[in-house]
Amino acid sequence: MAVMGTRHPARRRWKLWNAFTLRVLHTPLLERLAEQQVCELRFRARHSGGEVVLPVMYAQHDDLLVVLVGGPEGKRWWRNFTMPWRVEVFLRGSARSGVGHLVRTGSPQRPEAARIYGGRFPDLAVNDDPIVVIELDPVH
Repeated sequence: MAVMGTRHPARRRWKLWNAFTLRVLHTPLLERLAEQQVCELRFRARHSGGEVVLPVMYAQHDDLLVVLVGGPEGKRWWRNFTMPWRVEVFLRGSARSGVGHLVRTGSPQRPEAARIYGGRFPDLAVNDDPIVVIELDPVH
């Protein structure tokens, strides 16, 4: 028998933390505290069509953003990227669009994606966690 509310307190804390982080990313002066490590990811959910907006830690190499999905078993958002999927990111004060896709263990793109992320966050183990790679559209 499941205990009522066992998942809700942690989920509520994460929602509050995410809302706070998104607010920081959109507040002049405060945004500089987070913008080198965190960006806003925004997309339409593949099945529900609902808008998903969340802060994610990223590493960037040119027009490539690499997002490690830590603790993937407790998250669902990354499953939208099993096939290429349009995204918007709010990155260092600017909105950018692009296409994200999932890079799994064994993919030929995995070593490069892991290198980019590991170069930015050397203390975070990439392991076998899913990686979402976002190819940003050219700036016009």
